[in-house]
Parts: sequence; C-alpha cells; structure tokens
Amino acid sequence: MGLDEAIQKLDTSNQGLQVILENLNEQLSDIRSDPRLEGLVDDLENLFYAYLKTWMKSNNEILDILKKEQKHSAKKS
Repeated sequence: MGLDEAIQKLDTSNQGLQVILENLNEQLSDIRSDPRLEGLVDDLENLFYAYLKTWMKSNNEILDILKKEQKHSAKKS
C-alpha cells in the first residue's frame, strides 16, 4: 500500500468515526430505553466516546507522519 492510499484510508476511517460520534446518542437509544440497563448506558456512551476519540487521535498522529513522509518523498523527486 502506498502513502497516498494509506492517507486516503485513514481519512475515510476518521470520517466514518466522526459520523458514529455524531450519532452515538441516537445509536444507543434502544439500549437506553431498557429499564434493566438504567444508569449503565451513560457509562457505555462515555466509554464508546472515549474509545472513538482515541482511535481518531491515533489516526491523526499516523496521518501527520505519513503526510510528512509524503512531502519528504516529493522533495526527493
């Protein structure tokens, strides 16, 4: 996989993660309506949110490295 393709895949991944983050509350609404899980959904939502934000942060760190490498490679050409 080349740098361009890796960058594109990470960008696409981040876009998908952002959509999930924006709709997380809605996606958990069915679980939230279950009285047996009262009080647990907020913790679950916080956990998912933190996980997704960490995943995006990692993607962004890798993207920064790849983009620097891409610029460095372009200068050599």
